Amino acid sequence: MLRMPQVEYIKDLYENEGLSLREIARRTHTNFRTVQKYAYRNDWNPPVEPKMLPEEYPVLGEFIPTINDWLEQDEREPRKQRHTITRVFKRLQKEHSYTGSYASVKRYVNRKRDEMKKRKESFLPLAHPPGYAQVDFGKFKYYDGIGLGHEGFALIVSFPQANTGWMQVFPSENQECLLTGLKRIFYNIGGVPARLRCDNMTTAVAQVLEGCERVITDGFYRFMLHHRFGADFCTPAKGNEKGNVENKVGYTRRNMLVPVPVIDDFDAFNAELLLRCDEDHDREHYERGELIGELWEDEKRHLLTLPSGSSHRFLTTLPSRCLICRQHNAVARLLTAADRDGSVPQLWPPLHLHRRVKTILVHMKNVACHSVPSSRVNYF
Repeated sequence: MLRMPQVEYIKDLYENEGLSLREIARRTHTNFRTVQKYAYRNDWNPPVEPKMLPEEYPVLGEFIPTINDWLEQDEREPRKQRHTITRVFKRLQKEHSYTGSYASVKRYVNRKRDEMKKRKESFLPLAHPPGYAQVDFGKFKYYDGIGLGHEGFALIVSFPQANTGWMQVFPSENQECLLTGLKRIFYNIGGVPARLRCDNMTTAVAQVLEGCERVITDGFYRFMLHHRFGADFCTPAKGNEKGNVENKVGYTRRNMLVPVPVIDDFDAFNAELLLRCDEDHDREHYERGELIGELWEDEKRHLLTLPSGSSHRFLTTLPSRCLICRQHNAVARLLTAADRDGSVPQLWPPLHLHRRVKTILVHMKNVACHSVPSSRVNYF
């Protein structure tokens, strides 16, 4: 659809300069039929809103709430498994004894989908629609099993609408830890947020372009496609654009990481954190006067369904020396160039070494991200 200044220019060329439609199409680089449409148009009143109320459909009216439920549920399902108009019509006939025409169903479904699309596009960037989440990392201190202090990283996912939040902690802030934490939280809550707002972390953004344009890292982009959510990235140095998760980082750190925790098994500690986050929602919302858990039950209906099929996998380049850690006991072994002849020790069963491209394929569900901090090793 053209903008009004473009339409005005086409009308001016036709009415005042007397150019032919084909000359206008050539000069404005616009399709001939589009030029014809606006050049011949005389009625410039805004379009009349389509009929959407049940009483405007004498036969279909009583079934409209049912259709609305089906179409809104479709928004959370994969596109290939959404209702077609024919499927809506047949379900109404079979399950609700609908006796009206197919044309009425088609007319209403098309209008309802247009309305839902406009509603989705009408949100301002800082609005908090249900099912939209924010994510951020925060730093904290922890002790290992022998009493040494380390810097850790807490991944927080918050839902501003209900003010809920979940935490997962890792000894690193790399992409594998980000995606592992997101996946654990998604499966804990039983769904995927429709959109995720975050800052320009290098684990997700490879390059910041002008405005809202970003070059997204390959691993994060594959994760987005697999789970079907969209991502919004904040303006650089504008943390207020994700203020809810910024506050949630401080709240969870004060309430769940004080006193300084002792962590010798990150998997067990993270499993406990998810339970504590669930229990934390049994308190009153700071503004709305209702329990956060009750608000969350309403918001959960807007989550996307979890993906089916195999789990997401990471593809990571193997450096000359790297540290691979076992998931449960942190046993590590340095792999040297001599290990690359294909005889990889059975240190971690899901590892497969490709001789030619020297890459490691690691299943996401087996990534531990627990190792001894060092600037000379790579963690994955």
